[in-house]
Amino acid sequence: MVRAARFVVPIVLLCSAFASGQTSAPAATSAPSAENHSAAAPALDVNAAVNAYLAKMPPAQRTRSDAYFEGGYWLQLWDFLATIVVMWLLLTFGWSARMRNLADRITRFRPLQTAIYWIQFFLVTSILTFPLTV
Repeated sequence: MVRAARFVVPIVLLCSAFASGQTSAPAATSAPSAENHSAAAPALDVNAAVNAYLAKMPPAQRTRSDAYFEGGYWLQLWDFLATIVVMWLLLTFGWSARMRNLADRITRFRPLQTAIYWIQFFLVTSILTFPLTV
């Protein structure tokens, strides 16, 4: 209960400080109306601009661009699957438990044990996923 209070009380105080600092703007300094805005600058239609740009590209270049863009989705999928395999290896072969036990043997200070474990974890996962990362 004390831990929860230590976490919740500062957040509530921080939120209340931000909320009290906000004031409403006076009505005289409100944003310009839509009529004034449309007279000042024409609205930009993003879809029309993108379509106009894509119409300038040759079909071969556009096909290559689309393939490159869609290839990123495949890389994300393979990266996700490789990460799952690495996590499975850490748990199945007990490597994670051994890393934890090594951190326990090195020091009895819990925060330092956590730091040592995460350094080991980072090194092992980086080495195992390095081929895909390259």
